[in-house]
Amino acid sequence: MSRLRILNSHRAVRIAALAILLGYSIPCSAWERSVAVNPQVNTRNEDADGTLAEIKDKHRVALLITRNSVVHVSGSDGSIVREALAAEIGKSLRYRLAYGVISGKLNQYMRKHRSMRPVQEIAQADFIVYFRLVEYRRVLNGVYPYGELYVIVNQQPGETLPARVIWKTKKLMFAEDAVKNLVKDLKRVREER
Repeated sequence: MSRLRILNSHRAVRIAALAILLGYSIPCSAWERSVAVNPQVNTRNEDADGTLAEIKDKHRVALLITRNSVVHVSGSDGSIVREALAAEIGKSLRYRLAYGVISGKLNQYMRKHRSMRPVQEIAQADFIVYFRLVEYRRVLNGVYPYGELYVIVNQQPGETLPARVIWKTKKLMFAEDAVKNLVKDLKRVREER
């Protein structure tokens, strides 16, 4: 009799734990909750035409990659811009896998359309492609960089507008997918095929 009660109580605990786990994991992730609380967060790149249009005629680009385990979910992009402007281009080579994936796609785009050229100093760049590496994910015996990609317009001498984020990925994603989305949006804005 007591053994039956113990089994039933364990079963009830398991069912309750399962209900709690499902109840908390189904509604939304932390990022989606922050968007629900902060509706001004840009969740889509619908304004990519308006914002990427700022770099339509700009050609000098710097590629930066930093590793950060903190995901940025607030509505302000000021900290992203400060991180990017404080980073050094040479340190991006520490993350060779992420750098290779992103630079490979950007180099393909540069060779085909000849509308961008790389620079060695952030001060020389018209805009910055900035990847915040969060982690390397292992999928089917492969290792893939995972993080957020931003495009930041650099403040040029004589301009009154400060450096600012004009494009970002919709969510955390693999580096290859993020740079493909960027190239697709650049082609659309620059009317390239």
